[in-house]
Amino acid sequence: MKNKQRSKARSVQSVSLLLGLGLLVGSTFASAQSITIGGANFSEQTILANIYASALKNEGIEVKTRLNLGNRQIIAKALENGDVDVVPEYIGSLLSFYDDKTALTSQKEIVSALQQKLPAGLQLLEPSAAGSITAWAVTKKTAEKYNLHTLSDLAPVSADLTLGGPPEVATSALGLPGLKAVYGINFKSVKSLDMGGPLSRLALNSGAIDVATVVSTQGILAKDPWVVLEDDKHQQPLQNITPLGRKALLTPEVTKVLNEVSAKLTDDDLKQLNRLVDIDHKDPAKVAAQWVAENTVKTAN
Repeated sequence: MKNKQRSKARSVQSVSLLLGLGLLVGSTFASAQSITIGGANFSEQTILANIYASALKNEGIEVKTRLNLGNRQIIAKALENGDVDVVPEYIGSLLSFYDDKTALTSQKEIVSALQQKLPAGLQLLEPSAAGSITAWAVTKKTAEKYNLHTLSDLAPVSADLTLGGPPEVATSALGLPGLKAVYGINFKSVKSLDMGGPLSRLALNSGAIDVATVVSTQGILAKDPWVVLEDDKHQQPLQNITPLGRKALLTPEVTKVLNEVSAKLTDDDLKQLNRLVDIDHKDPAKVAAQWVAENTVKTAN
C-alpha cells in the first residue's frame, strides 16, 4: 500500500515538474522572441522605425529592423507574411490603401474606419499628435512663373506640367485621382520616382519634372528653394503617425512602449529629426536614439 502511495506521489511530482518546465520554456521562448520593425524607403520612415526600435531595446526587448522596404503594397505584404511585425503608419493614407473610396478626413472617423477595414491579424495602436501629409512642391522659379500658391492655382496650368512621385501616386485615392476629383488637376505626364527623395529632388531641381510629391515634414523642404502648394480645399486627410503591428507580437509591454512614443512625438520633433538626417546628414539610428533618450521613453518596471 505504502509503495503505491509513494509511486503516486512520485507521479504527481513528475507531472508538476514537467508542467513547471513547460511553463518555464514557454516563458523563455516568449521573452526571447524578437520584434522586427519595418519602414518605407524615405528618411522619415527610417527615423520613426529606429525610434520604435530604440524605445523597445531600452526595455530589454530584442529588436531587428528591416528598413527601406518600398511602398505600402510591399509593406502590407511583409506584415501579412510576418516578415515585419510593426511599422510606423500614416492613418489617412493607410485607410485609403484599404478603402480607396473613403472621403473621411477627421482622426476619429479614420481610426474608427481602420478598425473595421484592417486585416484581422493587424492592430492599430495609439495615434501620435505628429502627422505628415502628402503635399506637392514646385521650385520658386515655377511658382513665380505661374503665380502658384495653392493647389487651386495649379489646376489651370497642370496640363502643361509633369509630376514626379512614388509609383502609387498615379492610382492612390489621395494621389492623382484625388487631385483630379477635388481640384480638376490633370498633368501632362507622370514620372515614377520616389516620395520627395533624392530622385525627386534631382528631377525637380534639374527641370525633368515640374511638380514633386513630397511629405510635408521633410527636412529637405527647409533647404531647397521649393514652394509647397497649399491644400486649400483640404483634399488630404489627417495623417497622424501611428504604430501598426501584428496582433500576435503586440504584447502588453510592446504596446505600452510604442504608445508612449506616440504620446510624446510632435510635428516640431519630426521636422527637427528630418532636418538632422536630410540636411545635416546625421545617422538616422543615432538621431532616433538621442530623441528616445531626451524624451525618456521608458516604462515603469
